[in-house]
Amino acid sequence: MKLKRPQAITEILLFFAAFFLPGYAAQGSFAPPASATNLLMIQAILAGVPQFLLMAWVVTTRGQSGDGPRQGNGRQRENGRRPRSGPEYWGFVGVRPADALRAALLVLACFAAVIPFAVLVLSLPDSMARILGKGYRWGLQGAAQVPLAVLFGLTAGYREEFFFRAYLVSRLDELGLTVPAAAAVSTALFCLGHVYEGPLAVAVTAALGILLCVAWLRWKNLHIVAVAHGCYNALVLCLTLVLPRTLPQAGFLHIF
Repeated sequence: MKLKRPQAITEILLFFAAFFLPGYAAQGSFAPPASATNLLMIQAILAGVPQFLLMAWVVTTRGQSGDGPRQGNGRQRENGRRPRSGPEYWGFVGVRPADALRAALLVLACFAAVIPFAVLVLSLPDSMARILGKGYRWGLQGAAQVPLAVLFGLTAGYREEFFFRAYLVSRLDELGLTVPAAAAVSTALFCLGHVYEGPLAVAVTAALGILLCVAWLRWKNLHIVAVAHGCYNALVLCLTLVLPRTLPQAGFLHIF
């Protein structure tokens, strides 16, 4: 089933308004600093999993608008082109051993993308670093939270990567935007969800958003980008158990 332009636009707006806008609007209520409590992570998992599943079910059963993306070099099929409908169109493809390596390399690339910001923060006076990094910071309370942090990270990874990369970039491409323009819109919306973490975090999020968009456009495999995103989130949370004792205060507070 092909969606008409008004239907596709309405679908995008409803997904965003229902599943992301409430969190965006509530950003002003986050008071730094704070820890990721078990209850907070469980609530996020319980809300995030059905949101992801509902979005995935709607788009995989309704099809796409227009004739499908004009660009991209996803996994080839029998006719040499990516499927124009169904789960594979949205990145729900079979997992291969090589995908695990790609996800691991993408996690490393995410940390590499953070390095320039880390160098910047550590080179600035503490007062200036605090201004740039003023905002809410996630952190674990103890090592017992690590398994929950992994589930929390993967839930956010699949939920956000499906909407911002697999779904939004493809839908906007179908609606006539060029792929770079669609990726720019996706990254801008992604960044707005991290305003509560401060200006430096927004810049880091922009770099990560661009990187994840490139990975999605390269492989068209939701599992690679979602697992990489989730693992990055989980590792950053786990690092909060050690970094406060090994880095200068400004460096710890504002890099991530």
